[in-house]
Parts: sequence; C-alpha cells; structure tokens
Amino acid sequence: MSSSKSSGGGGFAGLFGLLLLIGTIIKFIWWILGAVALVAVFFIGRAIVRRYDQRRAADARYRDALAARADQQHNWVMRGDERGIYGTEGAELMH
Repeated sequence: MSSSKSSGGGGFAGLFGLLLLIGTIIKFIWWILGAVALVAVFFIGRAIVRRYDQRRAADARYRDALAARADQQHNWVMRGDERGIYGTEGAELMH
C-alpha cells in the first residue's frame, strides 16, 4: 500500500518561503510604499490631465459656437435685420 502516502516535505519549504517574503516586505516597506505612491501619483496625474483636456475641448466648442452666433448677428445688423440687435425673440416683440 504505497500509493496512499502523502508528501509532507513541501510544508517546511512553503513556510520558509512565506517567512522570507514577509521579511523582505518588512525590510523594504518604505521602498514598496514609495513605489506604490509614485504609481498612484502617475495615474491621478494622468486622470487630471485627461479631465483638463476634455474641459478645454468643451470650452473651445463653446467659444466657437459663440463666435459663430456673433458673426451671424453682426451680418444681420449689417443687412439692417432687427434680429441682429434684439435677438430672434426680441425682434418678434418689436413688431
């Protein structure tokens, strides 16, 4: 009955490896925390830059739309159209 024998030699090696890992973590905890902090700063900085780029693009779209409306109203004023002075709602009220 030699097939029912279990291997018990891996327990000590596993325990030794675990203790070695814990000792390494304890010895280099500040280096590990510093590396984690640098990675966190990188990802937070990248998220801030992306958000800033999105806001800048939205602001550029808003300013382009505003300039287009101003050009349209200026053209209306130059043609003598009341919408250029009073706006589309105000021109209707002036009649």
